[in-house]
Amino acid sequence: MSISPRPALTLAAVVALISALVIIMYNVTYVDTSGILTDKQSAAAVAVYGGSAEDYSVVPAEEWQAKLDGFEDIDRIIKVIEKNDGSLAFDIKSKGYKDGFDILVGVQDGKVAGVAVVSVGEETPGLGTKTNEPAFLDNFKGIAGEAVIVKSAPAADNEVQAVTSATFSSKGVAKAVNIALTAYDMYTGGEQK
Repeated sequence: MSISPRPALTLAAVVALISALVIIMYNVTYVDTSGILTDKQSAAAVAVYGGSAEDYSVVPAEEWQAKLDGFEDIDRIIKVIEKNDGSLAFDIKSKGYKDGFDILVGVQDGKVAGVAVVSVGEETPGLGTKTNEPAFLDNFKGIAGEAVIVKSAPAADNEVQAVTSATFSSKGVAKAVNIALTAYDMYTGGEQK
């Protein structure tokens, strides 16, 4: 008794056809969203710089990625459409207590203009999520050097007191701020307007 290879070949042909159709449908329906601000990103930009969502645009990735090679944490750079004062906002994926912390850091003239949390991801509710509060985020405004998280009252201009019981989340925000400041300096070539 011989076994016919026909069912296996038929199954392989069906799988190949379905795979080809999935690839074709993906390519037909794909929309490039790299140049589009999400509602959360727009709201964060407004929280940092004011105005309205229509005042902001995404800097094309091709324009900044060559200058910022090695900055995998930066998702996109946002600029104010009407202004030409060197204001940029960096959307950064950072690790707090857990992965998925999404922070928008506005930088103008080499200093932090403001910080807003786009998404807290899986940070601990009631603890890590407290880093989303303006009372904590406003402490980063004006920092020009490396932001440092401390457990007691800040003794220097670049120090920010951690949210109680949320040191990892606080450090995640500081990491995003430090990435944004370094990226701003590299992107502008050290020339602030």
